[in-house]
This record gives sequence, structure tokens and C-alpha cells, in this order.
Amino acid sequence: MSKKSIPSAIPPVEANGSDNNGSSLDVKPSLTSIEILTQGSPLDSLAEVEKEQASEDGFGAGVWQNNKKIAGLWTKAETRNSWANVTDLGWKKIFSGSDTAVVAISILAAQALEKQSLVNVLIENDQIIEIYVW
Repeated sequence: MSKKSIPSAIPPVEANGSDNNGSSLDVKPSLTSIEILTQGSPLDSLAEVEKEQASEDGFGAGVWQNNKKIAGLWTKAETRNSWANVTDLGWKKIFSGSDTAVVAISILAAQALEKQSLVNVLIENDQIIEIYVW
């Protein structure tokens, strides 16, 4: 095996000159993989995402509200028209995407109201789309 075919751990360099003796070359080393990885961190973009999620008024971004209580329920004999009064949040419409969602969330909210249980609710577009009753 010749010496030229032996791999080395030294990254290649770009040379701006043509001196074969290596004396007066302007050598610009290329970036190593470690330098490329440390130029930008995935945590930088994660911090931006967390800032966006912290906004409670974001349209289309679900926000969890934990350790709340259901203070009241309101329904009307109309299709998918049910509301829950969540402490510190006020009246929130129960997700009206399907009949079964309205019924299921209304039942859980009614149980939480009766037992005065703590709830965690996911609010998206000013509607309760998910609820946990403890």
C-alpha cells in the first residue's frame, strides 16, 4: 500500500498558490465538522420555538391551562353549542369539530363541576379541545 492511499484525519485545505515546496502559500483551512456543528446550535432554534409557544394569544397554537376548575356549564338545543366556564379564563366554547367531541368533553366537564375536581384544559382558537379531569 502506498503512502498516498493511507487516509488521514487531517481535513483538506484549499491553497491559493502554486509553490510545490510549500513556502509562500496562502493556506485557508476548510471547516472541520466540529466547527460546522458549533457555528449554529439546535438550541438556538428551540429557544425561538419556546418563545412562540409562550404566547397565549397565538392563533392556532394550543396552550395548556393547568390546575383549573370548571365553574359552570352552558348548553343549548343547537348543534354543537356547549360552553364551559373555566376559573381564571372565563367562558370557553367546547370544541365543535364533531358531535362526539362535544358530548365527551361536556361529560368530563360536568363531572369536574360536580366533584369540584382540578382540570387541565388545552385551549386552541379559544375552544377547549382537550381536557383532563383529576
